[in-house]
Amino acid sequence: MHAHPSTPTPAPRRYRLHDVYAVVLAGALLWTGASVAQAPADATAPGAPLQAPAEIRYGADGVSKGTLRPAMSPVSVGGQPYRALVFNGDYDAPLIRTRPGGTVAITLDNQMDEKTNLHFHGMTVTPLDSGDSIFREVGPHEKGLYRFKLPPDHSPGAYWYHSHFHGGAQRQVESGIAGPILVDGILDPFPELKGIKERVLVLRNFQKTLTGKLASAIVTSAPSIRTVNGQADPVISIQPGETQLWHLMNISANQYFRIRINGQNVQILSRDGNTVNKRVDTDELLIGPSARFSILVVGPAVGDHAVELAAGNTGAAGDQYKGARIATMRVAGAPVATRRITSAYPVLEDLGKVKVAHVRQFAFQDSATDGDAFMINGERFDPRRVNTTVKLGDVEEWRLYNPSQELHQFHIHQTDFQVVAINDKPVPFSGYRDTVFIPTRGSITLRIPFRDPVMLGKFVYHCHILEHEDGGMMQVVQVVRPEDYAQAVTLAPLGGIYGDNQTCSYLKNSGREFTLPANVQLPAEDK
Repeated sequence: MHAHPSTPTPAPRRYRLHDVYAVVLAGALLWTGASVAQAPADATAPGAPLQAPAEIRYGADGVSKGTLRPAMSPVSVGGQPYRALVFNGDYDAPLIRTRPGGTVAITLDNQMDEKTNLHFHGMTVTPLDSGDSIFREVGPHEKGLYRFKLPPDHSPGAYWYHSHFHGGAQRQVESGIAGPILVDGILDPFPELKGIKERVLVLRNFQKTLTGKLASAIVTSAPSIRTVNGQADPVISIQPGETQLWHLMNISANQYFRIRINGQNVQILSRDGNTVNKRVDTDELLIGPSARFSILVVGPAVGDHAVELAAGNTGAAGDQYKGARIATMRVAGAPVATRRITSAYPVLEDLGKVKVAHVRQFAFQDSATDGDAFMINGERFDPRRVNTTVKLGDVEEWRLYNPSQELHQFHIHQTDFQVVAINDKPVPFSGYRDTVFIPTRGSITLRIPFRDPVMLGKFVYHCHILEHEDGGMMQVVQVVRPEDYAQAVTLAPLGGIYGDNQTCSYLKNSGREFTLPANVQLPAEDK
């Protein structure tokens, strides 16, 4: 979903957390057992100053070109030595920095003894061929080129990349096969914030073992090392009154991060790479697996202020987390003037008012007989079958049900969505997302736009608790031109018109020419 700037409008009233997310928090409290206990006091000294990730940047040509080399490597995770599967020998993976209209060109040099691939989470880019195709695999000790162009109106903000190799995604991501992406331009609608300090804060948890290696079987509730940019309890410096922009990215496999900054209010500027359309303040962020929040933080009084991970519980059949301090905000120096938003927020289309082409229902289910099996509408993932066929240009309503006793975290590739109701209670409109939790024993209603031609192809929707995804809680959707809809539905049991996701194999075989949208770029593979 792309945001478009608007002409100035009267300043909106301030929306508190209980205004905009009263219904959302009601669901959140279910998973925490209605507990609002903060992290326990930590008497240990804070760690080293926060280090920014290394970057793969773009030049004047707009191409962000680099190489990612996944391999088993000796690493430091939170200051402790381990061996893990990571990119380029570092648990703190490189940040890919790009821009709307830019091109991402990443060579995946797989130095592991197992298959892997890359997914560019949240990005509205092509799922075909050398783009964001999760059906593609790069074999052990092989190379693959991922090259695609962002639409010129691509939403700026925080995204991430990670392994989406089915059956191995949880273990590879938990180990370190994941990293951040930043699409520049989030502050462009707000020139009064130009020049404020931006920080990328990558949240992860690493499963500890006694052998010094990555755990082969992940137990999310077991002791873990929780890090920010690979560091344990780093120090984040700020002056009193200073406004900073923090991009909080949860790139862990399964962990929810429930974050408070010593009880301070922060302002949400963007969720999942989508700028909000009004002021949204909160004193707590529930950041599910794969979610991202870009927030404005103002330096309080001089001193150290804990950035806390509060204790949580994802349900009777889910996981329990202990609270901890994961970073320390150190306020020092002379006070400075606080920078505040005075420009109009982007005007966004309220999809709750749009006529929908289809209403679909999906049940996200835990198996009653197999603890490692997870399903959608009673079926486990089969990459050879298309479950849902959508016409390009349609807006659909999806009603997601969770009959289980643990949270599930919904995500769909290539597009965003609007949450319109939780447990059948309307949610006030403040922007779009690409991931959201489904309450235990509850439901969530979404409006999903399938409008951008860049998404023509075959991709997936799934639970982003990767244990559940690997266990089968994932399905395939194909987006086709209206004139191909009937044939695509007929071919759905055989993989749809895109077959193995090469460029529209059905149309090629039928003798018809398939013309790619102008903003889709499909290069030849590197040899």
